[in-house]
Amino acid sequence: MRSIARWVGMLGALVATAGVVAVAPSPAFAASGRVAVVDQRHGIQMFNLANSSWNGRAPLWSFNRSGRAWSNLSDVRFRSYGGRNTVLVTASGGMAATVDYATRRVTWSQNVGGNPHSMELLPSGAVVIASSAGRLTAYGKGRHTPHSVSFANAHAVLWNAATHRLWALGGTRLCSFAVTGTATSPRLTGRSCVAVPSGAHDLSPVYGSSTRLWFSTHSHVYRYDISRGTRSRAPGYIDEASIKSVGNQPGGLVITSQATHGNSDGTWGTGNVWLYRQNGSYAGNRYRAGAAIYKARPVVWERR
Repeated sequence: MRSIARWVGMLGALVATAGVVAVAPSPAFAASGRVAVVDQRHGIQMFNLANSSWNGRAPLWSFNRSGRAWSNLSDVRFRSYGGRNTVLVTASGGMAATVDYATRRVTWSQNVGGNPHSMELLPSGAVVIASSAGRLTAYGKGRHTPHSVSFANAHAVLWNAATHRLWALGGTRLCSFAVTGTATSPRLTGRSCVAVPSGAHDLSPVYGSSTRLWFSTHSHVYRYDISRGTRSRAPGYIDEASIKSVGNQPGGLVITSQATHGNSDGTWGTGNVWLYRQNGSYAGNRYRAGAAIYKARPVVWERR
């Protein structure tokens, strides 16, 4: 949790609401672009950073479903495939789904189970889901028959076009896999791993580089250089504990979300999204009252 002294140094004011700390938005930095939040109380919601406050604003786009399998949404990703924009959604209750952005129609879904935390769409149209219970599960294009490989504490999965490999993160390992088989029957093979600090959680591209990745653990945020096989701590205030999501706009702001403990209603997250410049200096925040924001993603449509 950020210390009070650090918050005061960045923002100058704190507002306490409903047992959590809410920070008034800082309008000094002229942020722009869209961000999607994974609000475990209200669903996937998209907002514009140009609005210094998200309170009282209708989302630019939203998606939500009811039912136990859809409980505690855990991630959202944005992909372009086959001439359509597709949103990837996972929920800790067990569900993974692809959603057509234009119509909000669920085009594929599966109750994967095992606490899904992340999902990726492969160039073939197949999908892979990371479940923290300890596995990666691949489904062929349009299919529902799984192929699973064990992966302790799997929390994130990401395709990297430069290496043509699928990267996965969890526990104390960052691994890459070759994807073999066919579009309708994919297989994850050729595992290659490096050790990372414990509690590995989020994995995302460093937009602007084809071979660098962000990843977070219980204690820190890192950047990993695939070509060199090295990691380094993120600069400045980006490097925080309990970061549930980290990512950047292409050439722009770094966006993070933070959750140190669960809420009384079983959700995780607060109403805050944090903004930083590339050098790690603080650039502001965005706040939405009543939200439980588990993750926040810059809206970047990655082509598959």
